[in-house]
Amino acid sequence: MKRVLLVNMPFADVEIPSIALGLFKAQFDQEGIPCNVLYLNILFAEMIGWENYSVITGVTSPYAGEQMFARSLFGRSVPSDDQYYNDVIYHMSPDLVPRLRLIKSQVGPFLKMSLERIRWQDYHIIGFTSMFEQNLPSLSLAYRVKRRFPDKIIVFGGANCEGVMGAALHHCFQFIDVVFSGEADKTFPEFVRRCSESLSIHDLPGLIYRQGRESIYTGNGDELRDLDALPFPNYDEYYHRLRISSLSDMLKPYLLTETSRGCWWGEKNKCTFCGLNGKNIKYRSKTAPRALAEIQHLVERYAKFRTYFIRLVDNVLNHRYFDDLIPELARLKLPIQIILEVRPTLKKKEIRALAEAGVKYIQPGLEHLSTNTLQRMRKGSTALHNIQILKWAKQYDVEADWNIILGTPGDGPDDYAKCLEMARVITHLKAPSGFGPFRLDRFSCNFENAPELGLVNVRPHYIYRYLYPFDDRILFDLVYHFDYDNEKSGMDQKKYDLLAAQVSKWQQRQDNLYAERTDGLTSVVDSRPVTPLQRYDMNGLDRHVYEYCDKMRTVENISNWLMKRGVSTNRADIEGCLRKFIRQRLMVKENSRYLSLAVMTYTLEHERLAETT
Repeated sequence: MKRVLLVNMPFADVEIPSIALGLFKAQFDQEGIPCNVLYLNILFAEMIGWENYSVITGVTSPYAGEQMFARSLFGRSVPSDDQYYNDVIYHMSPDLVPRLRLIKSQVGPFLKMSLERIRWQDYHIIGFTSMFEQNLPSLSLAYRVKRRFPDKIIVFGGANCEGVMGAALHHCFQFIDVVFSGEADKTFPEFVRRCSESLSIHDLPGLIYRQGRESIYTGNGDELRDLDALPFPNYDEYYHRLRISSLSDMLKPYLLTETSRGCWWGEKNKCTFCGLNGKNIKYRSKTAPRALAEIQHLVERYAKFRTYFIRLVDNVLNHRYFDDLIPELARLKLPIQIILEVRPTLKKKEIRALAEAGVKYIQPGLEHLSTNTLQRMRKGSTALHNIQILKWAKQYDVEADWNIILGTPGDGPDDYAKCLEMARVITHLKAPSGFGPFRLDRFSCNFENAPELGLVNVRPHYIYRYLYPFDDRILFDLVYHFDYDNEKSGMDQKKYDLLAAQVSKWQQRQDNLYAERTDGLTSVVDSRPVTPLQRYDMNGLDRHVYEYCDKMRTVENISNWLMKRGVSTNRADIEGCLRKFIRQRLMVKENSRYLSLAVMTYTLEHERLAETT
């Protein structure tokens, strides 16, 4: 059987093992295929230092990691470093360019060391995984390996090889023998078997192979339907490499696992800006017992290696897990913190359940604070949903990571104004980590429907001209990110600037707005700059209304609740309370619904009642 080497190149995060390579390693082991996994991203991080590597894997400069390897592959066919730095300097802090030059000086020695110290001659098939800023580093080394060992079979796979991008990659780089496009859990092992037995590969789906100088695409790969059939990923070689690394004391590695593929929301109503999944959006999930067994296995096997986090790479959590997997995780109390993605419409009891299960970080996909914009994005949520989940996440000490995405086709000044209004009153909640115009990604609805949306002159992102010596016609098929002109942009520059300034201030503040019970009163403590008072004491009707609106409610909802509790009141009194809270900026209103803004520090009466009925 032919021996396989799988390579993980810079600039993959060195604190995360590759789940793709971990799965293939486990699959090959099961099928008796000799396989090793090589983490050359860790080698490069050792050469340039952890701090420098972190600069590249951060968001300080566009495509800086790819650009560093461009000349090692294309020579003077691509623009110089000076031209790149001069063009993107407005994205960078003044001291970043010297740091990038220092890192760049190690690219040549890194490629030379990788070529000479690895026993490439021991392997028949050498596979490179390529996603994010791994394309040019992978291509640069693959080219050198193929030139030194022309008999080796060079294969590529990963997100950068999806669909037409994989075909373009194979066409442009003759030293690549085969590209796997899409899921290859079954086809890659079968490919190795057929190569070992000198059998034809022409009928294997999802392959792009070479016939003479022509690239032959065998069509879309088969989606794996039964995820329970997957092996547990094998990260042994990652942790072995980490243990002997000079960086081992600095790193806090975390595990990756998947409990599903595709997106159950996107399958029926895909968010317009999202380019994830490519053509494999069909939702498939592991059963709860299988998912739990994998999580337990990974924690038991690897948590001893100073591993603090386990991240579910799923696009969105299977909602049925709240009935089985999440309660089981809460019962087990694993010695690890969990990171996952959820919908912004979760209930409060579900946020609490996640916290009890060890979930410390969520990505709820909020994207904006204007309901009109969220509708255009097809998010299936409202501004009040977004504020509500941020508030509940803070109550249960779960950190929510989110962004504000601007420029959705059809947006107007009112959407910026609404977002600004909301942003000013929720500075006690987690600020967005990202802010700016939407990115036009391949496979997104915005990309596929660009003309109808008023997105014209769609062309490869301008930075790609510093990475590849190809014209736009070729780049259009090769790349993932695109520039565009937005004919239907309703951006008001003044309002944009005001919103940008508000978000910047918000990111630097640590305001408080919380409710506590003291001496029979509900006391709201407030340190936000938008309000003149620092403390509000409530009792009677005020307290009932404010607490009940911890979840968004209508006047009718409130009236019915109070009637059931035997509280004597009328609609006018309720509306008076609500107007007062809006005036004090302790509450927000949208259409007919009201939401209290204070983070509760205790269990509310109606929550206790719900738990006992």
